[in-house]
Amino acid sequence: MAKYERPAYTVLLSEYPFELREYRDFYVVEYDNAADPDVDSGFGTLFRYISKDNQADRKISMTVLVIQELSEDRMKMAFVVPKAEWEDISQPNSPSLTVKKFDSGLFAVIQYGGYSNDRKEQDMLEKLAQWVQEKNYQPASNYMLASFNAPFVPPMFRHNEIMVRVATEQEATK
Repeated sequence: MAKYERPAYTVLLSEYPFELREYRDFYVVEYDNAADPDVDSGFGTLFRYISKDNQADRKISMTVLVIQELSEDRMKMAFVVPKAEWEDISQPNSPSLTVKKFDSGLFAVIQYGGYSNDRKEQDMLEKLAQWVQEKNYQPASNYMLASFNAPFVPPMFRHNEIMVRVATEQEATK
């Protein structure tokens, strides 16, 4: 995992498996397609984008993490753009992809290993929501699944996270 670039953050609080992180701004290419609410074609579309299916016809380095926004009506999937591309991010050819800035902020995170599935993701989301509440933070976004590994990585070496943007009580009442 160390060979792939990932977004910069600072750990402000660590209570394993939970962390409070402050992420710096970064860019993503996001897949959002109303005709594909479960993002079945999301990864393939994003992979084609980094494999030269973009307006610059340029190959883009692989990064981690892949982010899936979890919501009731439909999911979104995003690829983190390498920092070297930020000054000239190639626009996607696919109408299902858009370049977006992922704004800096505080995020509560729970880390877990193994294969991820709906049941495990829901369990981790509930544990994270409880920790967020215990720490008196307010969720300020949808929950997100962060995947770090290629499909062929054995379960004992896999790393996954559920994360949510949070605000402190003082920020939430402003």
